[in-house]
Amino acid sequence: MAPHYFPWHDAFLAALREYPVLGHACEAVGIDRATAWRAREKDANFAKEVADALEEGIDRAEKEAFRRGVEGVEEPVVYRGELTPVWRRDAQGEILLVDVEMPDGSIDRRPSQLTDAHGRPVWLTVRKHSDQLLTLILKGRRKAIYADRTEITGADGGPVAHSDETTRAARLAHLIDVARLRKEAEDLG
Repeated sequence: MAPHYFPWHDAFLAALREYPVLGHACEAVGIDRATAWRAREKDANFAKEVADALEEGIDRAEKEAFRRGVEGVEEPVVYRGELTPVWRRDAQGEILLVDVEMPDGSIDRRPSQLTDAHGRPVWLTVRKHSDQLLTLILKGRRKAIYADRTEITGADGGPVAHSDETTRAARLAHLIDVARLRKEAEDLG
């Protein structure tokens, strides 16, 4: 039986746009990486579509990194290994209590947890920003201002002396002679 062909290009490109990693896109559509590479080599139009899809995926990732750096994300507050509830409060800010019947029949007054529109409990969160993500974006987009720089100076902080090719060749020949003499001395000693 001949192998069954299936049109994987569109799904592959969609996967690249979602998650811009070739291996992931190959896995998502069930093909080998070599199949994707061969298709790119044979079809210049497909190769351009792959490049565009990768760029679109990277743009999405960059946008999300910027959002996390500037707007931040809500993270749950965990205390002693448990989520922290948000309590219902009255107009004066006092926590509302509810009566809870205990197994022995007694009544216990407990704080009432806030619920959302679907009746799910609301948990306390804090907005956290990623300085590292924002730093990476700024370093990448504004290299002249934010990139790490190393200043190379010459002797005593002065300018680096540039030499012509003949001078460099003579210096290299001298260093090779010194190394040869050291090696000969080691072999004799």
